[in-house]
Order: sequence, then C-alpha cells, then structure tokens
Amino acid sequence: MVEVTKVDDANKIVYFDDGTTLTRQDFIEHFQTFFKGRIAGETLLPNDMERFMRRTSAKNLHLLMQGKKMEGYLEGAMDKMLTKGQKIAIGVLITAFMVGIIGLVIAKNAGLF
Repeated sequence: MVEVTKVDDANKIVYFDDGTTLTRQDFIEHFQTFFKGRIAGETLLPNDMERFMRRTSAKNLHLLMQGKKMEGYLEGAMDKMLTKGQKIAIGVLITAFMVGIIGLVIAKNAGLF
C-alpha cells in the first residue's frame, strides 16, 4: 500500500512514498472516472435494463421506466407551463387593471378629474 509522505497545502499537491504525486485536478478526474455509471441519475442503457430485469421483477423495471418517463416529461415541461397559482395571479392582475381603467373613465366623465 502506498503511503502519503507530504501534503503541500499551498499548491494542493499530495506526495506519496513511491514518488507519485496527486494534484487537485488529477483527484477530480480519478474521482469522476471511478464513479461514472455508479451514481443514481445516470442515463440507463438497454444493456443496463436487461441486467436490471434479470436481477429483479418486471414490475420493478416497469416502475423504473415510468419514473424515468415522468422525469423526462417534467424536465421538458419546466418553464413552459404556468402553475394554477400563476394563472390565477395573472387573471387577478388583468381584472384589477381593467377595473382601474373603467374606474378612471367613470371618474373622468363624472368630472372628478
């Protein structure tokens, strides 16, 4: 096993007893390479589906695919649809604006302005 001999905090370099060094960028690259395909949220390929189906029941695979489909739908619909609350707020603003304009016209015709 390789032991750490020195850590250079200023330059962010770790020195090992076998003469190798590890910089911050090297660590990030090794970390990403090691965890690639191992973290939840990775895109599943057809090969993964076959492996998943062999290990579990078809119902679990079906539920997984429903979740993936819904996740994709939500990502696609994000920022493209108004929520019910946003629609109500826009309707209230438009109604208040129209009532204000009608009120100003009535007040002007009545001689208040």
